[in-house]
Amino acid sequence: MNITFTDTAKQRLTPWMDQNNTLLKLVFDTEGCGCSVNGVPTLWLVPAANADDIAAVTDTIPLIYKAKDEIFFEDNMKIDFHEGNKSYILKSNNQIYNAGMSLVDKR
Repeated sequence: MNITFTDTAKQRLTPWMDQNNTLLKLVFDTEGCGCSVNGVPTLWLVPAANADDIAAVTDTIPLIYKAKDEIFFEDNMKIDFHEGNKSYILKSNNQIYNAGMSLVDKR
């Protein structure tokens, strides 16, 4: 999986990433969605990678994701930040995965 970050997303994420023990993780969060194929892409701040996590190829900010979640995403995606609603956007050339993506601190 290849992820690029817009300048706006980089500016918003960099202060978090400069903290010790912080990794950015893209999660297909199914909690409360009723089914494992109904989920919402979410960004988590985590202290370490799990054994089943994979590192995405990125242009700047390191990002990991669960191997089992790879099926829900395309090979090339972009993470942006929307100032208006103060949330992240996960998109590709084909679709918007989440226009109001949260950043959840799981450290």
